[in-house]
Amino acid sequence: MLLYGLADSDDAGNLEGRNVMNSRKWIMEYGVAMVLAFLFAVILGHIPLFRETTVGKLHASDLVQFIGYGGALLIAWFGARQLVAEPPDDWKWLLPYRALVLPVTAFAIVAISYGVLLYVCNPFLNKSGKGIYNWMFIVGIVAASVWIIVAWLRKCASQVAATESRQLKKQAA
Repeated sequence: MLLYGLADSDDAGNLEGRNVMNSRKWIMEYGVAMVLAFLFAVILGHIPLFRETTVGKLHASDLVQFIGYGGALLIAWFGARQLVAEPPDDWKWLLPYRALVLPVTAFAIVAISYGVLLYVCNPFLNKSGKGIYNWMFIVGIVAASVWIIVAWLRKCASQVAATESRQLKKQAA
């Protein structure tokens, strides 16, 4: 019986109460939470009350959008970690690529965070501060790109090749 991701052991002793993650549960947990955080950021960020309220140079709408979009990115990171730790049972195709999940997620998060962090930093950045801010993200994006390449070379390429050779042997038999 599958209830809240836990499976009872059957008569054969299979599963024995281990946490079973399927793609539908994963999407419901992380995908819906990310969409909700994003929607609340968009909606609240465009309400006149939030646009007109300020604390110094910072608008409440910018703060709400930073929190909402940042929360969605944080949920994406936690979802990626969960995906690597316990891939859904019905996503077996992902296993050879599992080492790429965190680097690709980090790349996307760093790239998207550039705009998200600007919501709260932009009012306080002068020209030289903006240049330093840009270079920090350039270094972060390049580092994440290198991580993707290294993960592919050290872990994924051999696993994908082994998987494909097994599939070719099965087709030949």
